[in-house]
Amino acid sequence: MSTGPLFSAHWHRVRDVRARLADDVLVTRHVYRKRISWVLHRQATSTTHRLDMQSFELVDQLDGTISVGDVWEHALEQRDHEAPTQDAWMHLLADLHAADLLVVDSRIPVESLFEKRKKKRATEQSQRYFNPLYLRFALMDPDDWLNRLQPLANVLFSRVAFTLWAVLMVFSGFVLFTNTERLVHDTVNATQLSPYMAALFLAAFPPLKLLHEFGHGLAIKRCGGEVREMGIALLVVFPIPYVDASASSVFKAKYDRMLVSAAGIIVEVTFAAIGVLFWANGTGLASDIGLVLLLTGGLSTLLVNGNPLLKFDGYYLFADWLEIPNLQARSKRAVGRLLRRLLSGSHDDTPRPEDSVERQWLLGYGVFSGIYRTGLMLSIAWMLSERWLALGIALALFALFQSLVRPLWLGMVALFNDTQLRGIRSKALALSVPLLALAGLILMPLPHASVTRGVVWLPEQAVIRAASQCRVNEVMAVPGAQVQPGDILFRCVDDGLSAEQQYLVARVAEIKAELAGVARTDQVSYSKRLPELSSIQSMLDDVTQRLDTEHHRATVGGRFDVSGTSLLLGRAFTRGEVVGYTIAPTGRTIRLAFSERKFADVDEHIESIEVRIQEQGLNANVFATSMLNHSPRASLEVPSAALSSLGGGPHAADPSGDGRQLLNSVVDIELNWPEAVGVAPIGEHVSVRFVHLPKPLAGRLINTVKRAFMDRQRV
Repeated sequence: MSTGPLFSAHWHRVRDVRARLADDVLVTRHVYRKRISWVLHRQATSTTHRLDMQSFELVDQLDGTISVGDVWEHALEQRDHEAPTQDAWMHLLADLHAADLLVVDSRIPVESLFEKRKKKRATEQSQRYFNPLYLRFALMDPDDWLNRLQPLANVLFSRVAFTLWAVLMVFSGFVLFTNTERLVHDTVNATQLSPYMAALFLAAFPPLKLLHEFGHGLAIKRCGGEVREMGIALLVVFPIPYVDASASSVFKAKYDRMLVSAAGIIVEVTFAAIGVLFWANGTGLASDIGLVLLLTGGLSTLLVNGNPLLKFDGYYLFADWLEIPNLQARSKRAVGRLLRRLLSGSHDDTPRPEDSVERQWLLGYGVFSGIYRTGLMLSIAWMLSERWLALGIALALFALFQSLVRPLWLGMVALFNDTQLRGIRSKALALSVPLLALAGLILMPLPHASVTRGVVWLPEQAVIRAASQCRVNEVMAVPGAQVQPGDILFRCVDDGLSAEQQYLVARVAEIKAELAGVARTDQVSYSKRLPELSSIQSMLDDVTQRLDTEHHRATVGGRFDVSGTSLLLGRAFTRGEVVGYTIAPTGRTIRLAFSERKFADVDEHIESIEVRIQEQGLNANVFATSMLNHSPRASLEVPSAALSSLGGGPHAADPSGDGRQLLNSVVDIELNWPEAVGVAPIGEHVSVRFVHLPKPLAGRLINTVKRAFMDRQRV
């Protein structure tokens, strides 16, 4: 069972204790990864504890008449070197007593012998009331009225019901797949949370969660268990109902335990599938309710409830499928042992009933679940800070404390108290490793880069813009035809401009005639009228120049293409608006956009720029490039819809626009086209990487937090 000294200095305190299991303790045989375990469950307190075969053989001898010391001495005779140490035997008894599974002679001061009960209850209270993501408050015992719903449970969790559910899932999945573009558009609109959509979400969420908890309760009844607690939980300060489904832990069959864990997920996914049908086939309120059910049931299952990296339904389902009970706690211990070995060089030789595959699962789960939980809490803190800044900051600090500060502190304490690290120098060396690593991450300049997507674009001379506000009345070059530099493409006429020219010509002639009459007789009047003539002549010259540009010509040779639609005749344009392009076989640029708040770092600390381009018939390669220019001011418009979310770009598009209008302002950037690259289609996405000068992690984090505060205060 354990390694270490066979005898304990505290053995005299417990050796004469006569203990037994409580009368209402039920013992269930479980099999995990082909290893037999015994689960002890006390009905009065709903507590459970799992024992391996060797431990259960010892506990099974406790009948209230035989002493703890006699049981250990008997095991020593029978097992010899495989017998537990006195410390291991005492720890096992303390765990059972803390779980209220053990009854001890009342004449003995039990609390002084087994102090774990108080610590365990304090831990349970802290887990129940001090978890900022999930606070629980028990209200009632629902077992009696759930018993009345036993027939319904048998029907819902039957093979016929499962077949119908599978058909619904397949059909809804097909409908969702065929409406992907509409789903993206409607989801973007819904996530903006207008008062109308927010009211629908608030109205749908509590009933859906109530049905979710009913699913757990009915699944437990279907498998023959009891539900003794129901109450209200605060999920990120939002009240939802809950039921205590811990009774499923004693179910002998693995798939019964998995059914209870999956019941709530099944309920939410079912309503999400029903929501798909309402959304796709309904209109107005029915379609909106369907979308809310789809997003609420689907996203909550994907991100939280059905995610095995969080200790909700998906976690228990995953642990039972792997047959690794107590997965989270054991994974933390496995990661701790690995870090201890790496930092101190000492090995823990304690035998554990784990195969190599199980150890890999424990290590992998411990790492990824910690990263995901921290990231999720920081994301929630970010969302909350948009409306409640103080609450978001508090939650973010708590997440950092739980994921970084507390584990580091506990690890240092464990290293300092490690008996295998003897001497001050050894302990100082072991403690200096994590401290030096942390200092290096904070102070050492580290390379970093910003990656975004751009599009293959044309140089400015290939862009044809309207010289004035005009309407096309004649087209000389058909869109799609090849043109040469200087070729006339179309004629765009401003009728008001022609009338203005005629008026100005008449005014110039009138003023010249008047000046000719007073040139010799009234020099004062002549001098006063000259500036007026000069001003009107300048206006006439400008209008004449603009009329001369009615015929728009190609600046470079290539294929003539029209912006927006192939129809050009009769279209009206404003001055400076893009009419079309002359697309040459070669000669390209790369256009991209950067968020306004991030552009300062990109512009000031660039070491190099790299672009990844897929050449025709060849594999994608990385090429060096440089910045050609960028817009002096931020804008809510990008040159191509390919840079917005509607065209597969990185920036959120304004749903009411044509794809080029954005929700947040960006800086337009143009990069030189790499000389080594040949032809590339206009509008094709390319990956752009800005390599920045090395900078310490601490400075980057401070800048990120500072920008976040500025954004939140601006909002």
